[in-house]
Amino acid sequence: MKVISIITEKGGVGKTTTSVHLGASFSEKGFKTLLVDFDAQRNLSIGYKINKDFEYTVKDFLNGNLEDFALTQKKENLFILSGDRNLEDSIYSRNSLKKNLDLLEPLNFDYIIIDCPPRPITSRVGLGEIALFASDFVISPIEAEEYSIEGINELLPSIVRIKTEYNSKLEFLGFFFNKVLENTVNFRKYRKIALNEAGDAFLKNYIRQDVSIEKAKSLGETVFTVAPNSRASEDYFALVEEIIIKINTKL
Repeated sequence: MKVISIITEKGGVGKTTTSVHLGASFSEKGFKTLLVDFDAQRNLSIGYKINKDFEYTVKDFLNGNLEDFALTQKKENLFILSGDRNLEDSIYSRNSLKKNLDLLEPLNFDYIIIDCPPRPITSRVGLGEIALFASDFVISPIEAEEYSIEGINELLPSIVRIKTEYNSKLEFLGFFFNKVLENTVNFRKYRKIALNEAGDAFLKNYIRQDVSIEKAKSLGETVFTVAPNSRASEDYFALVEEIIIKINTKL
């Protein structure tokens, strides 16, 4: 069971869309996959048309209520642990997610993907730190613009701190560019800056802008079902192949 956090310190870069499509990609490849909506905005749950009054949420899970444990199954190999708008109303211990994810071992998930809230990871025990404490790997989408590039210098030290102090097995798989307009000067400029400043921390594949992504979101689906021959579908599968290879080199 490999646990991957999808995390950014800035909203609007496609974090939840990334979580949805990476989860679906793993599922399409035959891996049993669980998506955890760990953001009080519930965007992942909303995207999958899961009602806000769903019987069991990630807040129940964090509080150790496993007797009523329930998931939403989307496909043969794809399951969702519903989000909760009241997730941040309580205080949780650093290991509250990890200890309960460990109890899911008998369910034989190959991958668990955590869609984290988009905010800085501070010294306070917040949801981001709780997610990273429970994770084996981290991935972060960014956009080809100045604020996202600046975020690289803020996120990496936080990951290093948590790895050093609390979770020695945590590995950063990389940043990748999302919502890319491939032939623009802006993309070429910021990709060059990123590769020069943090080349080893970047995944080679990136996700191009594609209207099929928005169409899929509106239908509560993924590009793999709505537009299987689209460039976005091609890009996500290529990204997942790279992620799997990189994970295997770190095991």
